[in-house]
Amino acid sequence: TGLGERRHLFSGNVNLSTHIQDVAGVIESENLDDFALIGHSYGGMVITGVADRFASKISHIVYLDAFLPENGTSAFDFIGREGMLRNIEGAADNGGIGVPATPRDPSRVPEEFRHLMGTRGLHPLPTLVENLKLSGDHAKIAKRLYVLCTGDLPTIFVKAYEKTKADPAWKTETLPCGHMLQLEMLDRTAELLTGFIGK
Repeated sequence: TGLGERRHLFSGNVNLSTHIQDVAGVIESENLDDFALIGHSYGGMVITGVADRFASKISHIVYLDAFLPENGTSAFDFIGREGMLRNIEGAADNGGIGVPATPRDPSRVPEEFRHLMGTRGLHPLPTLVENLKLSGDHAKIAKRLYVLCTGDLPTIFVKAYEKTKADPAWKTETLPCGHMLQLEMLDRTAELLTGFIGK
Protein backbone atom coordinates (compact mmCIF):
# COMPACT_ATOMS: atom_id res chain seq x y z
CA THR A 1 0.00 0.00 0.00
CA GLY A 2 1.34 3.41 -1.01
CA LEU A 3 4.04 1.98 -3.30
CA GLY A 4 4.29 0.84 -6.91
CA GLU A 5 0.91 0.31 -8.53
CA ARG A 6 -0.71 1.27 -5.21
CA ARG A 7 1.01 4.66 -4.91
CA HIS A 8 -2.40 6.31 -5.01
CA LEU A 9 -3.02 4.87 -1.51
CA PHE A 10 0.02 6.59 0.00
CA SER A 11 -0.67 8.25 3.35
CA GLY A 12 0.87 8.86 6.76
CA ASN A 13 -1.15 5.93 8.09
CA VAL A 14 0.71 3.30 6.08
CA ASN A 15 3.07 1.39 8.36
CA LEU A 16 4.89 -1.94 8.52
CA SER A 17 1.78 -3.71 9.82
CA THR A 18 -0.10 -2.43 6.76
CA HIS A 19 2.40 -4.05 4.41
CA ILE A 20 2.43 -7.31 6.36
CA GLN A 21 -1.37 -7.40 6.18
CA ASP A 22 -1.25 -6.67 2.43
CA VAL A 23 0.69 -9.88 1.86
CA ALA A 24 -1.31 -11.81 4.46
CA GLY A 25 -4.49 -10.81 2.66
CA VAL A 26 -3.23 -12.33 -0.59
CA ILE A 27 -2.26 -15.57 1.18
CA GLU A 28 -5.64 -15.85 2.86
CA SER A 29 -7.82 -14.80 -0.08
CA GLU A 30 -5.98 -17.09 -2.51
CA ASN A 31 -5.72 -19.91 0.04
CA LEU A 32 -2.01 -20.26 -0.72
CA ASP A 33 0.01 -23.17 0.64
CA ASP A 34 3.49 -24.61 0.06
CA PHE A 35 4.85 -21.40 -1.50
CA ALA A 36 8.09 -19.41 -1.51
CA LEU A 37 8.19 -15.98 0.12
CA ILE A 38 10.75 -13.51 -1.25
CA GLY A 39 11.65 -10.01 -0.05
CA HIS A 40 14.08 -7.36 -1.30
CA SER A 41 15.60 -4.59 0.83
CA TYR A 42 12.93 -3.21 3.21
CA GLY A 43 10.84 -6.18 2.05
CA GLY A 44 12.86 -8.30 4.48
CA MET A 45 10.92 -6.62 7.28
CA VAL A 46 7.64 -7.49 5.61
CA ILE A 47 8.37 -11.12 4.77
CA THR A 48 9.66 -11.81 8.28
CA GLY A 49 6.40 -10.53 9.73
CA VAL A 50 4.40 -12.55 7.22
CA ALA A 51 6.49 -15.68 7.81
CA ASP A 52 5.89 -15.41 11.54
CA ARG A 53 2.14 -15.75 10.88
CA PHE A 54 2.21 -18.34 8.09
CA ALA A 55 5.35 -20.41 8.71
CA SER A 56 3.55 -23.74 8.23
CA LYS A 57 2.46 -22.70 4.71
CA ILE A 58 5.83 -21.40 3.51
CA SER A 59 8.24 -23.85 1.86
CA HIS A 60 11.10 -21.40 1.19
CA ILE A 61 12.00 -17.90 2.36
CA VAL A 62 14.46 -15.70 0.47
CA TYR A 63 16.06 -12.40 1.46
CA LEU A 64 17.48 -10.44 -1.49
CA ASP A 65 19.93 -7.87 -0.10
CA ALA A 66 17.37 -7.33 2.63
CA PHE A 67 16.89 -6.47 6.26
CA LEU A 68 16.91 -9.53 8.52
CA PRO A 69 14.99 -8.37 11.60
CA GLU A 70 14.54 -9.85 15.05
CA ASN A 71 11.71 -9.29 17.49
CA GLY A 72 11.40 -5.66 18.50
CA THR A 73 13.54 -4.21 15.71
CA SER A 74 12.64 -1.61 13.12
CA ALA A 75 14.18 -0.75 9.76
CA PHE A 76 15.77 2.28 11.39
CA ASP A 77 17.71 -0.06 13.70
CA PHE A 78 19.68 -1.28 10.68
CA ILE A 79 20.49 1.90 8.82
CA GLY A 80 22.46 3.66 11.56
CA ARG A 81 22.18 7.12 13.01
CA GLU A 82 23.32 8.96 9.87
CA GLY A 83 20.93 7.03 7.67
CA MET A 84 18.08 7.59 10.10
CA LEU A 85 18.70 11.35 10.22
CA ARG A 86 18.97 11.50 6.42
CA ASN A 87 15.61 9.76 6.09
CA ILE A 88 13.96 12.01 8.67
CA GLU A 89 15.31 15.10 6.90
CA GLY A 90 14.00 13.77 3.60
CA ALA A 91 10.60 13.16 5.14
CA ALA A 92 10.58 16.71 6.53
CA ASP A 93 10.66 17.97 2.95
CA ASN A 94 7.65 15.77 2.11
CA GLY A 95 5.07 16.59 4.73
CA GLY A 96 6.85 14.56 7.39
CA ILE A 97 5.39 11.28 6.14
CA GLY A 98 7.36 10.22 3.05
CA VAL A 99 11.02 9.30 2.55
CA PRO A 100 12.49 9.84 -0.95
CA ALA A 101 13.83 6.76 -2.70
CA THR A 102 17.58 6.25 -2.41
CA PRO A 103 19.24 7.37 -5.66
CA ARG A 104 20.54 4.46 -7.77
CA ASP A 105 22.82 4.47 -10.81
CA PRO A 106 20.59 3.81 -13.84
CA SER A 107 23.61 3.01 -16.03
CA ARG A 108 23.89 -0.35 -14.26
CA VAL A 109 20.41 -1.33 -15.38
CA PRO A 110 19.71 -2.70 -18.88
CA GLU A 111 18.09 -0.04 -21.05
CA GLU A 112 14.76 -1.88 -21.26
CA PHE A 113 14.37 -1.62 -17.47
CA ARG A 114 15.65 1.91 -16.88
CA HIS A 115 12.18 3.42 -17.00
CA LEU A 116 11.45 1.53 -13.76
CA MET A 117 14.14 3.52 -11.97
CA GLY A 118 12.07 6.66 -12.34
CA THR A 119 8.85 5.21 -10.94
CA ARG A 120 9.97 4.85 -7.34
CA GLY A 121 7.97 7.30 -5.26
CA LEU A 122 8.05 8.24 -1.61
CA HIS A 123 8.35 5.50 0.99
CA PRO A 124 5.97 5.87 3.97
CA LEU A 125 8.05 6.94 6.98
CA PRO A 126 5.98 4.94 9.55
CA THR A 127 7.05 1.68 7.86
CA LEU A 128 10.65 2.40 8.88
CA VAL A 129 9.85 3.39 12.45
CA GLU A 130 7.50 0.61 13.55
CA ASN A 131 9.05 -2.18 15.64
CA LEU A 132 8.35 -5.67 14.34
CA LYS A 133 6.66 -8.03 16.79
CA LEU A 134 7.62 -11.67 16.30
CA SER A 135 6.72 -14.90 18.07
CA GLY A 136 9.66 -16.77 16.57
CA ASP A 137 7.63 -19.05 14.30
CA HIS A 138 9.34 -17.57 11.22
CA ALA A 139 12.50 -19.43 12.25
CA LYS A 140 10.70 -22.77 11.72
CA ILE A 141 10.93 -22.42 7.93
CA ALA A 142 13.61 -24.94 7.00
CA LYS A 143 14.69 -23.68 3.58
CA ARG A 144 16.23 -20.21 3.86
CA LEU A 145 18.39 -18.21 1.46
CA TYR A 146 20.18 -14.89 1.88
CA VAL A 147 21.63 -13.12 -1.17
CA LEU A 148 24.10 -10.25 -0.73
CA CYS A 149 24.88 -7.76 -3.50
CA THR A 150 28.60 -7.04 -3.45
CA GLY A 151 28.85 -4.26 -6.03
CA ASP A 152 28.76 -1.45 -3.46
CA LEU A 153 30.45 -2.91 -0.39
CA PRO A 154 30.35 -2.14 2.43
CA THR A 155 26.55 -1.99 2.74
CA ILE A 156 24.09 -2.15 5.60
CA PHE A 157 23.26 -5.73 4.59
CA VAL A 158 26.71 -7.23 5.22
CA LYS A 159 25.93 -8.07 8.84
CA ALA A 160 22.83 -9.99 7.83
CA TYR A 161 24.85 -11.92 5.26
CA GLU A 162 27.61 -12.73 7.76
CA LYS A 163 25.05 -13.87 10.31
CA THR A 164 23.33 -16.22 7.88
CA LYS A 165 26.59 -17.49 6.37
CA ALA A 166 27.71 -18.57 9.85
CA ASP A 167 24.46 -20.49 10.42
CA PRO A 168 24.24 -23.95 8.77
CA ALA A 169 20.46 -23.60 8.62
CA TRP A 170 20.91 -20.98 5.89
CA LYS A 171 22.11 -21.09 2.29
CA THR A 172 23.90 -17.92 1.17
CA GLU A 173 24.89 -16.45 -2.19
CA THR A 174 26.47 -13.24 -3.49
CA LEU A 175 25.91 -11.30 -6.70
CA PRO A 176 28.46 -8.80 -8.11
CA CYS A 177 25.98 -5.97 -8.61
CA GLY A 178 24.38 -3.03 -6.86
CA HIS A 179 21.32 -3.17 -4.64
CA MET A 180 18.78 -3.36 -7.50
CA LEU A 181 19.74 -6.92 -8.39
CA GLN A 182 16.35 -7.76 -9.88
CA LEU A 183 16.99 -5.11 -12.54
CA GLU A 184 20.79 -5.17 -12.82
CA MET A 185 21.14 -8.97 -13.02
CA LEU A 186 17.65 -10.22 -13.79
CA ASP A 187 18.68 -13.52 -15.40
CA ARG A 188 21.20 -14.42 -12.71
CA THR A 189 18.72 -13.52 -9.96
CA ALA A 190 16.12 -15.74 -11.62
CA GLU A 191 18.65 -18.58 -11.86
CA LEU A 192 19.45 -18.30 -8.17
CA LEU A 193 15.79 -18.39 -7.22
CA THR A 194 14.83 -21.28 -9.47
CA GLY A 195 17.92 -23.19 -8.36
CA PHE A 196 16.97 -22.77 -4.72
CA ILE A 197 13.21 -23.10 -4.94
CA GLY A 198 12.88 -25.42 -7.90
CA LYS A 199 11.48 -24.88 -11.37
